[in-house]
Amino acid sequence: MKLSMYFIFLTYLMLIIFPAEVLPQPYWVEPGVYITYIASRYDPYFETVKGATPEQIHTAELYYTVNGTLFRIFANNDTYVRFEFIKVEKGYATVRVAINMSNVTISTIFLNGTKSPIFWNSGDVMSEKLLPSHEPGFEDCVWLEVKLEKIILSGTYKIRLEDGAVFGMNGTYYGKTFLWFDSTNPPNVNESIAINKGMETTVWKVGTLNRSMMTYYGKFGPPLFSVLYSTENTKFYQKIDSERTYPLMEISFGGPSAGIVYDPSTEIAIYPTIIENAPYSDFYAVGIQWAQFTDEKSAYNLIVKKDKSWGTGLILYDTNAEFDKVETVEYPKPQTLPAYFFYGLLFVLMTAVLTFKRWR
Repeated sequence: MKLSMYFIFLTYLMLIIFPAEVLPQPYWVEPGVYITYIASRYDPYFETVKGATPEQIHTAELYYTVNGTLFRIFANNDTYVRFEFIKVEKGYATVRVAINMSNVTISTIFLNGTKSPIFWNSGDVMSEKLLPSHEPGFEDCVWLEVKLEKIILSGTYKIRLEDGAVFGMNGTYYGKTFLWFDSTNPPNVNESIAINKGMETTVWKVGTLNRSMMTYYGKFGPPLFSVLYSTENTKFYQKIDSERTYPLMEISFGGPSAGIVYDPSTEIAIYPTIIENAPYSDFYAVGIQWAQFTDEKSAYNLIVKKDKSWGTGLILYDTNAEFDKVETVEYPKPQTLPAYFFYGLLFVLMTAVLTFKRWR
């Protein structure tokens, strides 16, 4: 009996001393921890986007479903994306995501004489108008365009801690979280990481970057861990009536569609949208069908100043996670992704990634 009690005590002691070895989620995943990313506006960046007016250059562009209606939402000023762990229990983390945008335009199309859902604060409305559709076959429809000072899109979802699987609050499975990666078990090429309405995102290439990168929170690396993803070509349709759908967005890629840069010592995503697109389950689970983000200041540093310590897309801005609790974590390094190859891809993909069917 004494020997049995000794082994029970020893097992308990090992679980206390070596929690990182038995829990696949990062040590900092606990209630109250938040992670905030930013896509900031920076007017000098406008000159790098040829043929576009400032109003056509966005820090965020989202496609968001509300009660079956698909809306296009874009922001011209700073956009903040905050993830907060509000509960961690029974093997799951409940996460609240809030996307705070300013200088916002919302658009959608629907049958004339009907109404669309309203999910914004009427006190933030700067203008609102209905415009007749001249699209062949949709002349009985109207376009809604609402301009807002600001809006916050928010929702909650769950992450299963043992494998990072993401579920909506109704139990629907969407893939794996992008917020962290398991340093002891990096993703494999062709592995599925997100699925939404038949559109699947898979791993295209994994590797390491033997360099450091700057964020608004601080400097990370070397090394850094990089994952590039591919997404199937697809279209998003707005249902008009029982017989008609209108294609609001067409997506076509000739190579990788998204990418993330992680810090292996903390396992946190420091650049979750290095190619600007975010076809990720954490967004799908709260009704966001597609998202793009551009931090214009960091993009300016990269493109104009040729400062490769910066990337683009969303950038880590703030967190209360205690990263100093654990020292550097060793992890298995897959094939190194050469810096020139990585940044070459980044320059090419920043110029032409998506083609949209333009809204009125």
